[in-house]
Amino acid sequence: TGEFHLRAPMPGLVVAILVEEGHAIKKGQVLLILESMKMQNELKSPRDGTVGRIRVKAGETVEQKQTLLSVM
Repeated sequence: TGEFHLRAPMPGLVVAILVEEGHAIKKGQVLLILESMKMQNELKSPRDGTVGRIRVKAGETVEQKQTLLSVM
């Protein structure tokens, strides 16, 4: 319930964002791919919902715990 903020689990580079604002998503769906230490990590949705605001762009470097997007 409420808004969930997906945060970067580690510093890295946003390789791809696989969803768009306003799209309905399912639990376990890959939302974006974050590359860190030459490994690509798929960040998945923890629940069903709708993508709120996307706060990063592909190619952007992010810090650990930085908010990437929100799920409502």
